[in-house]
Amino acid sequence: MIKLVKPNPEHKNKYKEMISEWQQFGGPYVPCIIDYDCNNPIDKLDYDATLKVIDDYSNGKIFDYDVDYFESSDFYFIYDDDDLIGMGEIRHNLKPLGIKTIGHIACGIRPSKRKKGYAKKSIECMIEKLKEDGVDEVIVCHYSENKITPKIIQKLNFKYRDSIISDVSKKEIKCYIKKLK
Repeated sequence: MIKLVKPNPEHKNKYKEMISEWQQFGGPYVPCIIDYDCNNPIDKLDYDATLKVIDDYSNGKIFDYDVDYFESSDFYFIYDDDDLIGMGEIRHNLKPLGIKTIGHIACGIRPSKRKKGYAKKSIECMIEKLKEDGVDEVIVCHYSENKITPKIIQKLNFKYRDSIISDVSKKEIKCYIKKLK
């Protein structure tokens, strides 16, 4: 059974194992914290610093490059029973730029667990969290070269909203929306 779990110190070894796998496989690294940790040698990975960033983001103390996108976010480990299969991020109080380019949800499944339906189930769990928080509609965005996300969100009845060219990456970003109420 899929569950979202707030990261804490007891998950350190499973997290490092997951990051090591991702480093061996390569990107894409989603959510952003995976990207950060995958760019550091596994023996130098500072899990306490990762937990600090997670706590800061949850409390609205976000990095300067994210302040134009959302007010806070919660990171979750995604477990299937006791097996750490990935990580997700739920962004809160999207700002106009966040609505246009990144949306509410980021979900990454570790390479060995892909193509098993975990991303869809994980996104469903994240949508439930957003619903509990009173969000009326969920926005999901992705780069146009991403071929997996559109298949998943189509199964979840998201509707295509629009696309733009990112000022930052110069890549096309496609956005979808799903009404919850």
